[in-house]
Amino acid sequence: MPDIFDLFKENEEKLHERPAEKVWQKLEKKLDKTRHPRRRGIRFLQPVTVVMILFLLLLAAVMVWYFTHKG
Repeated sequence: MPDIFDLFKENEEKLHERPAEKVWQKLEKKLDKTRHPRRRGIRFLQPVTVVMILFLLLLAAVMVWYFTHKG
């Protein structure tokens, strides 16, 4: 059984082969089709919405506590 290093030495020229231009174009078309547009606004709004809801709940809890203990 040949050594792994010998295999690499014997097949080194295959490592530098470049595919045809048509192959690259087909690959780029496939990649363009599979890419989805990013929706940055939705990712940003979700954490902000959660923080705002928590803030409003905390504010409501403080107001209820304040008005029940005021008198």
